[in-house]
Amino acid sequence: MKRIFLLITILMVVIACENDNLFQDNEAQPIEKSAVIQAFPEVIELTAGFQPEGIAIGTNQTFYVGSLSSGQIYKGNLRTGKGELLAIPTVPDQLVGLSFDKRSGYLYGAKGFSGMGAVYNSKTGDIIQSIPLASPMTDLINDVVVTSDAAFFTASLTPTLYKVPLTKNGQLPDPVQVIALPLSGDFNMNPNPMIPQLGAFSNGIDATENGKQLILANTGRGEIYRVDPYSGEAILIDLNGALLPFADGILLDGDILYVVQNMLNQVAIVKLFHEYLKGEIVGTIQHDSFGIPTTASQFGDHLYFVNSHFDIAPPTDIFPDVEFELIKVPKYKVND
Repeated sequence: MKRIFLLITILMVVIACENDNLFQDNEAQPIEKSAVIQAFPEVIELTAGFQPEGIAIGTNQTFYVGSLSSGQIYKGNLRTGKGELLAIPTVPDQLVGLSFDKRSGYLYGAKGFSGMGAVYNSKTGDIIQSIPLASPMTDLINDVVVTSDAAFFTASLTPTLYKVPLTKNGQLPDPVQVIALPLSGDFNMNPNPMIPQLGAFSNGIDATENGKQLILANTGRGEIYRVDPYSGEAILIDLNGALLPFADGILLDGDILYVVQNMLNQVAIVKLFHEYLKGEIVGTIQHDSFGIPTTASQFGDHLYFVNSHFDIAPPTDIFPDVEFELIKVPKYKVND
């Protein structure tokens, strides 16, 4: 029990937590921004105290960020930097990873220790479907990616990947089906002794463009895997012995994988080969404006990273005066 308690404590510090504040009004409220006029600003300010974790970019230069401490969704515009609260839960909630499906316009959210997944209307913020994946507090639903035929949710306390099949054009079936895929093969939940962190767990997830392979990050082992979306078999991606400690959100762009290393305040750039079975770390993104980035999304030739500021605003409490941001960084240029 002691080990489980410690693991959950570390997960709450690094990833998410329950909190019952920041619930002031049930109506979406505009958030005032600074008067700086700049198209596609390099730093986009979120509302103070928001405590963000996940990000998804939708249509028309729109971005969505979820709050660990309240479960709120902030919707903004990448061009102007302006935004507003889109969804304000009426009861305490939390939101971790996000994924946008452009076919349906649905926004998928991983809801942490509640054991739930959720599907939102990206225009109104209304919940279209709540999806029970695990019993509350028995698992941490951490991240989500949507492919052509399913949504996949990662779990951080068990070696499980939750699959929610979709119908044509990204629609939810009636009733919604949940398939628990055991992560097998090379997936390992034993801590890596070379990484100074308790526990090993699934975190960020992405998919190849055709959806035939998933890429999964293991935070406490510093490993990434190629995962079969039908069987759950995980194959360790060979990085020539290199590790990626504190791997959080990941973003696959062709054969380039961006791995956000939250507590290291950097992003590793991995070039993948041989059908995503081998990789080489070809660079690292560091930025003066990084403040413990957690997740990433892309728009055009730029990446957008969420600053969580876990160093000054750990998710075990609320920090209403702390400012949070998105940081824009150019994509890695692949040499011919």
